[in-house]
Amino acid sequence: MFLSFKDLQERVNFTIKHEINLGLDRVLQFLEKVGNPQDQIEVVHIGGTNGKGSTLRFLESLLKEAGLTVGVFHSPAYRFINDQLSVNGTYITDEEMVEIIHVFTNHGLEEAELTEFELQTAIAFYYFATIKKVDIALIEVGLGGREDSTNVMTPALSIITNVGHDHIGFLGSSVEEIAHHKAGIIKRGVPVISGEQKPAAKEVIQKEAIMKESPVYFMEEEFSYQLEDGNLSFRSAKKNMEKLELSLQGEHQAANASLAIMAYLFLTDKWGMEFDERVLKAGLLKAEHPGRFEWVQKDPPIILDGAHNEEAVDALVNTIKMNFSNKRVVVLFSALKDKPIELMVRKLETIADEIIFTSFNFPRAARAEDVFQVCELQKKEFEEDWKTALQTAISRIDDNSVLLITGSLYFISDIRTILT
Repeated sequence: MFLSFKDLQERVNFTIKHEINLGLDRVLQFLEKVGNPQDQIEVVHIGGTNGKGSTLRFLESLLKEAGLTVGVFHSPAYRFINDQLSVNGTYITDEEMVEIIHVFTNHGLEEAELTEFELQTAIAFYYFATIKKVDIALIEVGLGGREDSTNVMTPALSIITNVGHDHIGFLGSSVEEIAHHKAGIIKRGVPVISGEQKPAAKEVIQKEAIMKESPVYFMEEEFSYQLEDGNLSFRSAKKNMEKLELSLQGEHQAANASLAIMAYLFLTDKWGMEFDERVLKAGLLKAEHPGRFEWVQKDPPIILDGAHNEEAVDALVNTIKMNFSNKRVVVLFSALKDKPIELMVRKLETIADEIIFTSFNFPRAARAEDVFQVCELQKKEFEEDWKTALQTAISRIDDNSVLLITGSLYFISDIRTILT
């Protein structure tokens, strides 16, 4: 497995740009050279600030349980760049990646000047359409939506989980500006399902849907859910279901599961598949999402959670309160500079007895000392080297404690190389 594109480049020589450069022209021009694979597969396009990864995993599990061959493209990597691409849970192999790079090189990869994410997107479409010939591909937006390199096809269905304050430097500072980017994945005539509740963001999504003549289904309008005693109840015009058990914990995961159920109902109806509640119940129980309230050790508990913005930290804090109200909480935290770090830290202070701040090798990673300075908790420290910080954090827990490792998904990916 390749830990990075640098590893892949050591196996086969090619050039890419290590940067974020939003826009569709480069990737569209290159995809045309390799036969427009994005137009040869059925796709569900999933965007939003929070919950898109979990929604994807619930929907993947439901569709696999129904007997379909399901491709998944998500970002960032959990651990290896291979794990961003899978078919029915099996990652793309090193040999398949090398094979695709050879094909791409013969079709002008060098001249295309793609970024890392653009190349990964192109590999995904080619892999699903040409090598694996999947029944459906679930494609997660990388950043924003409108100008994200995944936004180059006409999907069967679009999902916008929600709109929150994320990637402010790239997407704008207001909810309306960010919603404009997210709503950019809506395509003419293609239905869109959304969990968004904020009136300002809903209005942006609604306007885009009207302009594109796309039916839109909002949570709490066309469908709804309730979570009681850990069981989910789902309501829609077509189906009502009770006592659904979920594999992922928290109120926010019930919302994500509801989006996936609504998507599943739409797709089975579109394809003329017979609905089977046993399939749905089994799928919801089997969904797995690394790095989302992931228990990597039971005793004492060590939990990884990629709560990488304000809203995600809110959800995490609530889940910790529900599960560990009687335990001392040690937090290991690292984040990207373009996130609302001070707000995230304030929320973590409400559950943490001790916070250790660290950093990691990534261009946009915040310095541990800078984050440490905004923390008002009495028991706090910083260590720039994340491996040292991890050992320190582990040494601080005992039978009455829980270690919560959270922040950037890129940070969680690094942590998983050691703990999983």
